Amino acid sequence: MLGSTRFMKTILCKLPSEGQMVLHVFMRPVSMNFDLTRQIKTLRRLYSKLKDTKRVLAHIRVLSDDWAVYILRQYLHNNLYDKASTRPFLSPAEKRWIAYQILTALRESHARGVCHGDIKSENIMVTSWNLAFLADFAPFKPTYLPADDPAEFNFYFDTSARQCCCVSPERFYDPGSKISQVLVASNADMVKESADSEDKDVLALKPSMDIFSAGCVIAELFLDGNPLFSLSRLLQYRKGDITTEELVSGIHDPEIAALVSHMIQIEPEARLSAAEYLDRWASIFPNAPLAAYMDSCSPDTRMRTLFGEIGRISDDTCEIFASVSCANVRNCNLPSSRCMGIKVLLKCSRGPLKGDPDLILPYFVALTADSSAQVRALAIVAIRDLLLDLNRLTPINANIFDDYLAPHLQYYAGDSSVGVRCIFASVISDIADSSYYLVGGDLHTPSAAVMSGSLVRRTDFLDNQIRAVVSKLSFDEAEVKHVLLCSFPQLYERGVQSLSHIITYLNDRDCWFLRAAFFDVVFAASGQISRHASREYIVPLINLNDHEVFVAISALRALIKLVPQMSPAMLWDKLVEAQALSKHPALRSSAKEFTEFVVGNARLPISHDLVGLALDITKTNAGGGKAVEIPASLTNEAADKTSARTIQLREIGAALQTVFLTPVKDPWTSKAHIAKGKMEAFMHKKSLELEFAQTLKQQKFEEWRPHGTLVAEIVEHNDAVSCLVATGGSLFASGGDDGVVRLFDANSFRKNAVCRSRATHFQGGRITGLVYHSVLDCLVSSSDNGSIHVYRPASHEFVDLAPETVLPKHEYIVGMGFAKGTTGVSLVAGTSRSRVLFYDIATMKLEDEIVLRPAYGRLTAMVSESSVFAVIGTSEGILVLIDSRFRIELKRFRHFLGHQITSLSMYKNDSILVGTAAGDVCVLDLRTGKWPVCVCSRSLQELKGNDINRRLRINSIEHVEKMAHFVAGSNDSMLRFWDLKNLERSYVINSSEAGTPYSSYRLNDTVYYCENAAPAVPRSPLGRASNRLALDASNAISSNNGKSGGPITSMAILGTPSIMLVTGLQSGAIRVMI
Repeated sequence: MLGSTRFMKTILCKLPSEGQMVLHVFMRPVSMNFDLTRQIKTLRRLYSKLKDTKRVLAHIRVLSDDWAVYILRQYLHNNLYDKASTRPFLSPAEKRWIAYQILTALRESHARGVCHGDIKSENIMVTSWNLAFLADFAPFKPTYLPADDPAEFNFYFDTSARQCCCVSPERFYDPGSKISQVLVASNADMVKESADSEDKDVLALKPSMDIFSAGCVIAELFLDGNPLFSLSRLLQYRKGDITTEELVSGIHDPEIAALVSHMIQIEPEARLSAAEYLDRWASIFPNAPLAAYMDSCSPDTRMRTLFGEIGRISDDTCEIFASVSCANVRNCNLPSSRCMGIKVLLKCSRGPLKGDPDLILPYFVALTADSSAQVRALAIVAIRDLLLDLNRLTPINANIFDDYLAPHLQYYAGDSSVGVRCIFASVISDIADSSYYLVGGDLHTPSAAVMSGSLVRRTDFLDNQIRAVVSKLSFDEAEVKHVLLCSFPQLYERGVQSLSHIITYLNDRDCWFLRAAFFDVVFAASGQISRHASREYIVPLINLNDHEVFVAISALRALIKLVPQMSPAMLWDKLVEAQALSKHPALRSSAKEFTEFVVGNARLPISHDLVGLALDITKTNAGGGKAVEIPASLTNEAADKTSARTIQLREIGAALQTVFLTPVKDPWTSKAHIAKGKMEAFMHKKSLELEFAQTLKQQKFEEWRPHGTLVAEIVEHNDAVSCLVATGGSLFASGGDDGVVRLFDANSFRKNAVCRSRATHFQGGRITGLVYHSVLDCLVSSSDNGSIHVYRPASHEFVDLAPETVLPKHEYIVGMGFAKGTTGVSLVAGTSRSRVLFYDIATMKLEDEIVLRPAYGRLTAMVSESSVFAVIGTSEGILVLIDSRFRIELKRFRHFLGHQITSLSMYKNDSILVGTAAGDVCVLDLRTGKWPVCVCSRSLQELKGNDINRRLRINSIEHVEKMAHFVAGSNDSMLRFWDLKNLERSYVINSSEAGTPYSSYRLNDTVYYCENAAPAVPRSPLGRASNRLALDASNAISSNNGKSGGPITSMAILGTPSIMLVTGLQSGAIRVMI
């Protein structure tokens, strides 16, 4: 049932021979002798007049029986009212095109002497490609209606109950008027019969009446579905109470407003015919393509015709072309026709439809599942082009990537055709760039605002989808990997693909073009690859002796780009290899180009004597494979750099060599003062040879359980103690908000429980970071005034090792750590402006930097106790894994409760401890991204409600390497000892109150342990510790039990002379416990 009114019922039916049809049923009144023979004949004559028209949908059959009259016509899914109120909404050009068709249909019907009688938006049928038809002619409805009685109007014309009136004002009569007298004096049915024969009766329908109704429909179309008249408003207009200008004021198109104003004039004689309107306003109607009129041919023919007119696509017609193409592209039988449709749609998307993916994008996505590989590949390219043309997303399309495009990417990467996968690999970088830009703006620009957590989740989801696709393509056929390599610079910049992965392409010995493409990518992306990655991973893998000439040529081109990033030893090696290749006729020019570039253009860190030696080395043929010693006649500069080198040559052309370096004497072990001018060179050589070492002996800490006995209290800082670090042996350093770094010796606790600092260093501002490298014996401190100081903690002083480094204004270091750099040890520092900086610790020169996305939030914590990676924590609960070797962002994790990260500490090689502002400490597995354990200072009820208690904020976590226990300090002045091997043995260190056991709670893959007034461990008698420390003075201090002093802001663990826990308080005091 399509509709049911008191006057007529409308039913959708299906005939075997003609398909879906619409059946109008008029039930004969039972109580009346109602003869409908004349009306049935009128409908049949109407069909005979209109059956050859192109824009009129006439009734094709009229049947009658004793119960009802049945009127049958073709079914179309949408009428104009439905089309105008359904997405995608009609554009102005499409509305003009439909208005043009309405007038064309009227011109056709009026030319055959047929008037409609009930033109309204429900009686104009519209196809999916906006082809409009005039349907449901109503000659059987009354021509005139009483103006003082709306019942007859509601019965015949307001069947949809929309309070819309499109009946012309002259069809309403007042009591006593001429029309009223004619109706009273004679039988209306008899009059109508004579009208059919003579065409001159005053009660017959006139074309001007249809013109008025068509004007109302066109106005409703441009008023976004709002009717121009209701019955009461029309009667007011009939009396002159409302002007035409008031009625069309809502139509923003002045030309259409002028057309409507002329069509709805009160005087019928002032209105023109439909043909005259088409001629006078011809300039405002679009010149539609020929295919739009081809409603009786096959989709393939229509699409070929449309493609032939592609040159006519303009701003006025692109929506019409697009609607016709969308309606037919999926119904074409030939793949070539569907490809033509994709090209037409892509051309249309660059006109007024640019920036609106609603109409075209769904068809492109649907065609990616086509049976033809050619169509699928072209559809994927079209999606890329459409996304690149978008400048922004409207709110209604905000989730287009999350919910619509992202799930399809996996299917494209797994397409059955290698060619389609190659096409997809070539466009994935552009799709990734467009998606990042449209989802949250360009997340790499400093001007982008800090986004909400929902945006971070969306970008994380998008990252995971794109990474999964790239990973899938990376293990595909060699052809696909070759195409993917071409997109590497963009994917590498976005952090989607890593350099360490594409290096594995060099292992494919059967696909020489993959190896050649790898070096071409290095040539193109050399500006994005850090010096560290170039020296450690790229240059050593460049083998100039590849058996394929093209690979060797590509490798030489890549070396030219990498020359500024190569060390002297590497330059020496590659010069010798390149000179050996000069014997090959195909490689001679490339080898010469590389050698000339090195000699003539590069600012080499080696002397010209060494370059000359490299150029002449192939002339030395004495004893293949023999070690050639460097002559002693070199300049002093060259001798300093090469006197300890020995080069091993192969038999043919000195292709490879091995360089041996003799150990450099460590100047830091000498007690003599080192001159300031040579300090940088000494530190550089020291950091080149030495590796990280463990600072504490693990066997001491396996059974360590602090009892909370206070043995010393130091009050020297004038403000909160923000940093504590053990500096080797019994020494430890502290930094405070007063801008002072102090050095203490724990051995002094044997004599006095309140000891004094041995050295003081004033830096200014507030100390924000303090880290110590045990092998280099190097202490680095940072302040919120932007300064970074590097010095050595001596027995009674601090010795400066490098000049002061100052960051730009309003930027300072938040967290620091160390990593293994290209030439030695590097300082890794995270700043308040979400930058990660890499400094050469010897010279404090900036080597590299990584700018984190603003959507991650403010950088709040950092840990870098491994030479491989660093982890950054932010205010939005985001954890960013940084590869310290390649200096790139590897992964992102989000805290499962979304809390701000306040403290980080290494736990195992692949796990970290994460402290939050809510008082939780969680273990994050960096390999799997799972959170196996979460220990909470909150109660179980607070945890389930995810309540945040700022009093429990974790400020510091102190963990001993490879141990399963750690200590956490928080705002509530409590020190909590957590044993992750046996969580039942966890307790609060500085509390003597008995408590209930911990409550456990499991959710998903995480086990939560919540504190319920955590129990304290019984203290050992003071006499047991008296053998190690002089505790006579500490008896008075221990009565405080470590509770006062405010929040705990920092911690450190000492291993000498005894295992001690050092805590810094907000009050400025430092307390030492055992």
